[in-house]
Amino acid sequence: MTHDLDTHRLAGAYALDALTDTERRRFERHLRGCAACADEAAGFRETAARLALAAARRPPDELRGRVMAEIARTRQSPPLARRLPSPRARGPVWLAAAACLVLVLALAGAGAAWRVQRSAEREQSLNRQVAAVMSAPDARTSTVRTPAAATVTVVSSRSLGKAVVTTNRMPPLPSARTYQMWWLGPAAPRSAGTMNPAESDRPVIATGLGGARRIGVTVEPAGGSARPSGAPILTLAVG
Repeated sequence: MTHDLDTHRLAGAYALDALTDTERRRFERHLRGCAACADEAAGFRETAARLALAAARRPPDELRGRVMAEIARTRQSPPLARRLPSPRARGPVWLAAAACLVLVLALAGAGAAWRVQRSAEREQSLNRQVAAVMSAPDARTSTVRTPAAATVTVVSSRSLGKAVVTTNRMPPLPSARTYQMWWLGPAAPRSAGTMNPAESDRPVIATGLGGARRIGVTVEPAGGSARPSGAPILTLAVG
């Protein structure tokens, strides 16, 4: 009985290809006779595929046009007519200019490297949290499709108190509006965070699951609301 229970809990790790060869062979034998685990593993694989696709983001198509338009209307400054310093004075002046240029480039490079590092650290933190939820023994997957053909998938873990929310084809919102998630249960609705409409296909970690039984999504003013301003546009069950 304990062996079967342990095998059931391998669905998340199997979907992430995180099992040893022995565990994978044992779980695949188990799948032949367990429809529940087969469905759960398929759901995890679908969610993992959506997360992989969500991580690849191309720049907006209009970005190149804006850059080229800015170049076309920005006038270049003419060269300054100046007397060149004498050969005797030229050496120190050029050395000072070169030193200033090196300092500016070093500062600019350090700033760019810091931003890249911070971005990479945020992505790594998000990936670790997503993997932890998806491979949790009590992970549960729920998916709903809206009338507008958008899809929302939630993988929740009550032991971790978190959920991974992924969306596909969510309708864009005006800049003054945002999608907000809510924990729903016996108590009053609690905010589970917002989703940037411009990044609605990016996975979001919702924390504070507590005793909630469902998660709902509403459309709220930018920045979110203290309580829902209307009925949820969709709800999903959580583990």
